[in-house]
Amino acid sequence: MDLLKEIGLILEIDPPVDDISIRRKGFYERCGFVKNQYSHIHPPYHIGNSGHELIVMSRPNKLTDAEYNEFNSFLKDVIMKDAF
Repeated sequence: MDLLKEIGLILEIDPPVDDISIRRKGFYERCGFVKNQYSHIHPPYHIGNSGHELIVMSRPNKLTDAEYNEFNSFLKDVIMKDAF
C-alpha cells in the first residue's frame, strides 16, 4: 500500500458508450484525470453476480503496472473483502 499513498487519485468509471458516460469521462479529463489502458473488472458486490468492466482513471499521471496492481489488490483484498 506504500505506492497508493504516492499516486494521487484513482477512480473507476463506466466505459464511455453513451452520451452521459462520454460526457462523464470528458468531465474527469477536464479535471486532470487520464485514462489508464488496463483491462479492469470491478469485483461483484453479491454472490452469484459477475464483476463488471470499468475504466480506471488517475490523476495527475497514468498508473505504472506496479501502481495498478497495488490498487487492484487493495480493491479486492481490502475494500471488497467483506462485500458478501
